[in-house]
Amino acid sequence: MDKYKVCILAAGVGSRMGDLSKHVNKAVLPINFKAVISHIIEKFKPEIEIVIAVGHKKESIVSYLKIAHPERKITFIEISEYLGPGTGPGFSLLQCRVALQCPFIFFAADTIVLEEVPEPDKNWFGIAPVKNPEQYCTVKIKGNLVYEIVDKVKSNNKFAFIGLAGIHNYEDFFLALERNKEPISGEIQVSNGFKSLLEKELEPVGFTWFDTGTLKNYTETNKNLSGDKKFDFSKGDEFLYFVNGMVIKYFADKEIVKKRYERSKLLSGLCPKIESIQDNFFAYKKIDGHVLYNILNNDVFNNFLQWASSNLWKKQSLNRSGQAKFHAACKEFYYDKTMARLDLFYKKTGIVDIDHKINGTNVPTLKSLFSRIDWDLFYKGTPVTIHGDLQFDNVLVTRDSASQLDKFVLLDWRQDFGGLTETGDLYYDLAKLYGGMILSYQLIKEGKFSFDMSGSSVYCNYYIQNDLLEAKELYEEFLLDNGYDLKKIKILVGLIFLNMSPLHHDPFDHLLYFLGKSIIYRNIDK
Repeated sequence: MDKYKVCILAAGVGSRMGDLSKHVNKAVLPINFKAVISHIIEKFKPEIEIVIAVGHKKESIVSYLKIAHPERKITFIEISEYLGPGTGPGFSLLQCRVALQCPFIFFAADTIVLEEVPEPDKNWFGIAPVKNPEQYCTVKIKGNLVYEIVDKVKSNNKFAFIGLAGIHNYEDFFLALERNKEPISGEIQVSNGFKSLLEKELEPVGFTWFDTGTLKNYTETNKNLSGDKKFDFSKGDEFLYFVNGMVIKYFADKEIVKKRYERSKLLSGLCPKIESIQDNFFAYKKIDGHVLYNILNNDVFNNFLQWASSNLWKKQSLNRSGQAKFHAACKEFYYDKTMARLDLFYKKTGIVDIDHKINGTNVPTLKSLFSRIDWDLFYKGTPVTIHGDLQFDNVLVTRDSASQLDKFVLLDWRQDFGGLTETGDLYYDLAKLYGGMILSYQLIKEGKFSFDMSGSSVYCNYYIQNDLLEAKELYEEFLLDNGYDLKKIKILVGLIFLNMSPLHHDPFDHLLYFLGKSIIYRNIDK
């Protein structure tokens, strides 16, 4: 079939998605590092025009698609009303009517299927078996035709409409939808139009269906399509995508995007070149290679340390004004931010700063520990060019095709250091690197850790690979040989874990807090 379009309804607020739809439309949420809407669009040939109904957080859809699928012909239809009585998928589809004057495929923005999608050379209805039919639009089938459509009522029907259909008789469909705007569950449903196609013959088509429209279903779908990852390491205000040979990053804060772009120019030649920016998104070409975690050995790690010393950690000479700003940034970054993050953690978890027994060791309050830290030692810092989140997952190892020597590319660099974009503290990079040898973030993502708490007694356990233990010994030799303060680095690791704790999910947030507290206690002057 030569001429047809695809209509994706993505105007809704995603009220069942919790905080995940706070910053973006649910169609932009990643499933296995690709937005739901990309999973839909990639089902169709490049020449097929896509019509998208947008409303809630429309800018997140428009910006994402401009950067992820710039080659596609996409028409955006802004829905005038997408919340409240009288709205709904039927209302949105009617507003797309002028752009759909040909056979088209209807696709809900929270539907993913594994099979190929048939062309709308006839009327067909996407279905899948369900256990609770009263929650869905369901069908009755006879002689391989749908003969009855029932919307969100209790029935014995076994198959539900999955939000995917081919509409060949589009004029009859829209006419019926226009005539019958009676709301069902407060919304105008598309079933009012599909019922008119029963007499034209509406064939059922079975699909392997993944529903991403609720937080529970989205989480389960992500696990199913992402493989065997067992712990959710993600954050609700930033997302990562791999689409069309590009790496795309989203940040809820546009300033982060701007600053990361500025810092990418400072790190030119050390990090990927940013190819495109669209509001809260930026993108760069995906580079073949392996993260340092995956190919770690003593030779590679030694090479990386020498490379970072020569190419990344370039010492900076600051005038008196620059030194004052740098010291103020160190104080803001190490002390002020830590206190703010701890406040977030306490409010989030209900934990109170008291004496704890951590893995059998009595550890006093953080307030007591902080009073014994020589904060001036941290405020002075060592001004250099830094990465800012230097751990093994953020170092890509590639190989020069001619020399066969290891080459290193820095990923996911930090946007600033206490507000400074050109200068950071060398010790922060050194500590971030050390922290990634204490906790293997790869194993954390696989769920290979445990946490238990009873009263003031805490038990933390986590796995670590032998290659990381060897790297840690090698790294400590490097630090001591170069005259770095190892105790200072270890205390910084404790502060880093404390800062990370409120940003992650339970129970990893608890493990980070108590591990950070324990590390500070073990390395502070008694």
